[in-house]
Amino acid sequence: MHKIKLSLTNYTAIAFSTFLFITISVLISVSYNRMSQMAHDATSQQFQRYVDDIYTSVSYKYRPITQLFGYLSTSSDWDNDKASDISLIKAIDLARYLANDTLTNSIYMGFPNGDLLGAHKLGSKTKKYYYDAPENANFVIETLEYKQAYSNQLTRVYLSKNFDVIDTTVTINDSLNVFERTWYKIGMQSPNLVPTPIYKDLRTNEDALTLVQKHQFSDVVIATDLNISTIVNSLKTSDLSNDAIRVLFGDKGQFVVYHKNDSLFSNFSDASNNNDMGNLLQKAEFKKIISANLNKNKLFTFNFKGEEWLSQTHNISVLQNNNARLLIAVPKNSILGPSKKMLHDTMLMLVSIGVLFIPLSWLFARVLTRPLRNISEQIKQVTALDVSETATITVSRVKEISDLQLSTTKMRKTLDDFLRLLTMLSNEQDIHSLLEKTCSKASLMLEADSAFVYLKSEKDDSILEPFILHTQDDNINADVTQCPHLSTQWPYEKLRNNVNVKDIQFNLIHPMLKTALVKAGIHPENSNVYTLTIPLIDRSGNILGLLGFSYSECLGGDELTHVMGVAKTLSDFVSLSFESQNLIAKQKELLNSFIKLIAGAIDTKSPYTGAHCQRVPELASMLADAASRSKQSQFSHFSLDAKGWEQLNIAAWLHDCGKVTTPEYVIDKATKLETIYNRINEVRMRFEVLIRDAQIQALTAIAQGECAKKTNQILVDNIHQIEDDFALIANCNLGENFIDDDMKARIEAISQQTWLRFLDDELGLSPAELAQKDRTSPITLPIMEPVLSDRAEHMVSHIDNSLELEAHLRFNMKRPLHRNNLGELHNLMIQRGTINTEERYIINHHVIQTITMLEQLPLPPHLSRVPEIAGGHHEQLSGRGYPRGLQEEDISLEARILAIADVFEALTASDRPYKTAKSLSQSIKILSFMSKDRHIDSDLFKLFLSSGIYLKYAHKYLKPEQIDNVNISEYL
Repeated sequence: MHKIKLSLTNYTAIAFSTFLFITISVLISVSYNRMSQMAHDATSQQFQRYVDDIYTSVSYKYRPITQLFGYLSTSSDWDNDKASDISLIKAIDLARYLANDTLTNSIYMGFPNGDLLGAHKLGSKTKKYYYDAPENANFVIETLEYKQAYSNQLTRVYLSKNFDVIDTTVTINDSLNVFERTWYKIGMQSPNLVPTPIYKDLRTNEDALTLVQKHQFSDVVIATDLNISTIVNSLKTSDLSNDAIRVLFGDKGQFVVYHKNDSLFSNFSDASNNNDMGNLLQKAEFKKIISANLNKNKLFTFNFKGEEWLSQTHNISVLQNNNARLLIAVPKNSILGPSKKMLHDTMLMLVSIGVLFIPLSWLFARVLTRPLRNISEQIKQVTALDVSETATITVSRVKEISDLQLSTTKMRKTLDDFLRLLTMLSNEQDIHSLLEKTCSKASLMLEADSAFVYLKSEKDDSILEPFILHTQDDNINADVTQCPHLSTQWPYEKLRNNVNVKDIQFNLIHPMLKTALVKAGIHPENSNVYTLTIPLIDRSGNILGLLGFSYSECLGGDELTHVMGVAKTLSDFVSLSFESQNLIAKQKELLNSFIKLIAGAIDTKSPYTGAHCQRVPELASMLADAASRSKQSQFSHFSLDAKGWEQLNIAAWLHDCGKVTTPEYVIDKATKLETIYNRINEVRMRFEVLIRDAQIQALTAIAQGECAKKTNQILVDNIHQIEDDFALIANCNLGENFIDDDMKARIEAISQQTWLRFLDDELGLSPAELAQKDRTSPITLPIMEPVLSDRAEHMVSHIDNSLELEAHLRFNMKRPLHRNNLGELHNLMIQRGTINTEERYIINHHVIQTITMLEQLPLPPHLSRVPEIAGGHHEQLSGRGYPRGLQEEDISLEARILAIADVFEALTASDRPYKTAKSLSQSIKILSFMSKDRHIDSDLFKLFLSSGIYLKYAHKYLKPEQIDNVNISEYL
């Protein structure tokens, strides 16, 4: 059986018609429900206004009564045991109150002895008749003195409207008994003001309501009779329709009903059966409705007289601890009648529109299907992967077709942008620049407001730290430091093994990250911000970081799918590129760590060099930065890129790496006779032997008969001379003292003194030490030897090393005849300092070792000048430097910078044992001399001063006592 195929036109027309009728039905239903709800809301608001009006009216009328009871129930003026204790004047005050209160008819008090005191308003002829009052009487004061049953004395005082006494009567009353009255019984149990049930007033044969309260400090009960008509009038006044029912309920079952200008005032259980209202309140079903809804302040319905009523109850509190409830009900038809009429008119209008729309839907469907052939051809081109730009196509007015055209164009553009980005990133070497360009290009491709990158913290693998925050607007001040740290535990932990497009997170932004974007001005403060986050994962499944984009609007549907697909592919390539760059960065970091390790080892090897290898790079970087920033013509061609800074930094850290070959005792040589130890103690021991020899000679002479006194004096003189000679030698051993020709002559003279050695000086020596002595014939002991001498074993020969010989031939440093000369006279006669000529060569030779060691490294092209820069920090512009003796034009600016840093650090260092640290002013003065003698670059020296680098370094590394005032204007 063949399926019936309909054209797209038919399908579209049927769909539009069906949708129209469903829409019309929904609109009719919604309209009716809405109008009904509006009618209910209007009714509820009308009820509430009515309740507010009644509450205001009743509260205003009840307030004087509550104030009266408050006074009567607490005042000592009414705290009496019997009625006769109340004076007539006080009783008249009660009548004055009645004159001003329309709600109150009577005020009376019951006393514990059975007496009764009352003040009554004579507002009608019935009341005047009941009280036997004169025609012109307006008030009556009753006093009942209770003596015994059927023998009570009743006194009535009649008052005019001006409260003047008109007449007084005294009778015996047998019918009044306070103890039997309902109001008295209720009042004795009520410390607060309460109403009594409604009852028939025998005086007027009308329904009555009494308020009672017991005196706070006695058993006196106070009561008032209320004017029922006033309460009914309160219910009448409103903007409710005339057919509305109003029922006011009291706590004791009292109620007031008002309906169609008629009213009923009774107790709920005593409602009359003679009228509609009585029937209403007597019905059990109505009682059940009232009981279920009496305490609910919402609309409810009930049936009465064959129709449905809309009702609501409200609480009205006018007396303390007594709440009244007000029920209001109106016929539902009177409320919903206008809504039903409006609904009928709306249905007619919508149905008419629907009938007219059916032929229009068919016409619209025909127009809609017309451009489909063109769309089909475009899809075929996309299927054939033809994404090249084609002729301009007119955009269809149909959204779906237009979206398809735009999607094809967007696909071609996305592929083009992506390939361009891959090409750009594949040539990028710097990690920061790579991620910056990624964010810049990707934010444009994905139409994001901003792009950001988080990288895994090196200190804590569970934390992602902000790295890049990029915005499309370069004027926006985006501060990545304001971004919060994120955790790698969720939701990225589950993505370690396999990341799918569906796993990419798109949700509301992290609050702290939103704050950062708002502070940067990327997003308004009170707007929602959404983020697209993609984890960056390496080939081992480890999280490298996070790539994210922020949007002001929540993406959805095809747009979100497109963005996520492009972002996922982009993140894969970025992860691969980042991993490669990160490995290169780690290798550089490892190299720098080895460099700093070597520099630290040099400083650690000789603590007397202090932190020289660590301070010089910092000082050199400061001076190089100042030179690159300088506007002076001398430095106009000097600028350092990242590779140049890396080259200078490595050269600075390794400028003294050759010192690893320099013997420690040479670097640390604090005295002239010091080698591995200070040999002054050997010399001292020889002078000690001279003193002992002098003492022995004196004792021998005295024993042989010489004059003891004369001999002892000679001994003392000899000892003093020996002590003075040793003090001179010891003083010359210190590097601070200058040795002139006269001092050399004295040292030479002192050295002529001899001492007698009895022991063989070759015992206990190593083979190398024996070879160093190189004696051809044995020595006969004992033997006389000078106290100071330069012997053959003091001459240390050069090491037969091809590398050292090659280095010697390459450089212009004059090599001494011996590797070292340990001769005692040779070293004591050093004019300045503690280093002899051979040791000076050894120390200076570290530069040759530095160059030789660095040239052995397989340095990349951008670091090829590291040996030249590091090995040139002892060259001088005068051409007298070492190790090559370069001329000014052959010394690079980096080497000149390193030279100033090296000298200034050495001058100001306070951790060298062979010298005292120079003050800041002394160091600057020495540098100025070196500048004048063209040992250092004068332009760099002036920049060193004018830029304030010397002072910045001094505050960081010099002792406070070294930092003195320097007038740099003398040197500029």
